[in-house]
Amino acid sequence: MAQLPLDRVEQIGLSAARSVAGPRVRAIKVRVAVDSTDEPAYYLSFLSEPGQAQEAELLLDIAHKVRDGLIASGDESYPYIRLVTPDEWGGP
Repeated sequence: MAQLPLDRVEQIGLSAARSVAGPRVRAIKVRVAVDSTDEPAYYLSFLSEPGQAQEAELLLDIAHKVRDGLIASGDESYPYIRLVTPDEWGGP
């Protein structure tokens, strides 16, 4: 299984999140780690506007879009999605 460069994962993630949640998603941070099955996975945090709901359906829709984009690019790593507020975002 090929892993993409992180900047490409960021592009896929931000595009997917904005297509689902709109421009309220302002930025992304990506880290790579192994998941509970010892497989590489992407952990994507999206900076969202205060008050944006953490609705399970919204997160699932974003995760599906990101996963589709990763697979289309030849990477089958699983994306874990989280929306965070500016207070939670912290530094760069």
